[in-house]
Amino acid sequence: MNGEMRLEDGRIDLTSLAETMWKQGRRFWWLLLLLAGIGATACSFLVKKTYQPVYTAFAAYAVSSDSVYAGNKNYEQKVAEQIGVVFPYILTSDVLREKVCEKMGTKTMPGSIDASVVQDTNLITIRARAASAGRAYELLQAVLACYPEILHPVTGVLKMELLDESGVPHQPDNIPDGRRAALEGAGGGSLLFILIVLFGAMAKKTVRNREDLQRLTQIHYLGSLPKTRAKKRSAAFLDARYAICARLEKELKKKNMHTLLVTSAVAGEGKTTVACNLALGLEKKGYSVLLLDADLRKPAVCRTMQLDSGTEGAYEVLTGQRTAEEVKIRCRDTQLCVIAGTKSLSSTQQILGTGKIAEIIKQLEKEADLVIVDTPPAGILSDAAMLASCVDGGVFVVRQDFADVRILTEGIRELSEAGMEFAGCILNQTEHK
Repeated sequence: MNGEMRLEDGRIDLTSLAETMWKQGRRFWWLLLLLAGIGATACSFLVKKTYQPVYTAFAAYAVSSDSVYAGNKNYEQKVAEQIGVVFPYILTSDVLREKVCEKMGTKTMPGSIDASVVQDTNLITIRARAASAGRAYELLQAVLACYPEILHPVTGVLKMELLDESGVPHQPDNIPDGRRAALEGAGGGSLLFILIVLFGAMAKKTVRNREDLQRLTQIHYLGSLPKTRAKKRSAAFLDARYAICARLEKELKKKNMHTLLVTSAVAGEGKTTVACNLALGLEKKGYSVLLLDADLRKPAVCRTMQLDSGTEGAYEVLTGQRTAEEVKIRCRDTQLCVIAGTKSLSSTQQILGTGKIAEIIKQLEKEADLVIVDTPPAGILSDAAMLASCVDGGVFVVRQDFADVRILTEGIRELSEAGMEFAGCILNQTEHK
């Protein structure tokens, strides 16, 4: 079943995993560019920084013998093969090294030497490698001058006719390929990005769909609201809102609820937007609705409903500066009234702990068919739990693939222990393909 990867049974749904990785990849695309850029730059720098040129000078010989079999192709081929076997030992012998160093006037061999036989021929190639072109050629000449006196006791009298010689090499064998290094580095950075996204997707435990939400919360599912622009509600959004309000209306009647708390697990899930849309949707169904912004830490109803920034609201009423009637704003041509406010507090314990908020909600209940109360997130703050006993029921808003399920379930547990009866839950900002 889709979404199983992040639930308590630990099963992994590859479809959900891929979807989450795709979302995370799109969200953090800049990290992909950053890692690819760092990888490309680092590899290019390392190639240039650690580059050590290697030059090869070579000499190709045709091997023949002075024996009675001289001129016999098979014999000369066997002689060449014999030299090919013997040469590596001679070239790495201390005797040859000492003679070469003595001839070149150095204490150590300034490079490496090797020999090889061209298959099925009497041709042998001697190579000398060093860090500079001149040094490679000098080493080759020293080897060619010293090897005969060492080779003669082993193989007898041989004729080695020079066929080709490289001279001083014009370019190194290992020309640095900065472009390839950059591509490999970018590929490595991209792979690292994929691994980060993969582990992030596997570690992220969020609600992906309706099945996740119902299994985790055990709360009546009211529906989902698609992700849309704040000032441009699509037809799909309005249809979804209508369907949710219809289901919510049934729950309100069945459970005889007249005051409704709207909250979420964490900030950023869109609870205020949902609360405002529930108020608007139910007003269109003929209800007189009063929307109260009780999120004193971060009031947002004023902004969401596009009211004046200096609007007074719940704080002024709770502190006795104003009455509810004085701060209540009626939306034009509707039965919707709003008590918003813009003043934010860092601590609300003293204000909410007085019991004044319960009196205000009770008073407002007499003035409207339904009172909707927007509260702070329940998963991280105790404000919503303190207000749970002041209302008839609650709606829990869960943003798709956002809040950690542990915080979500903790918030619901806190509300339940405070006596909250849920009218339902809403999956918010869903993305449909």
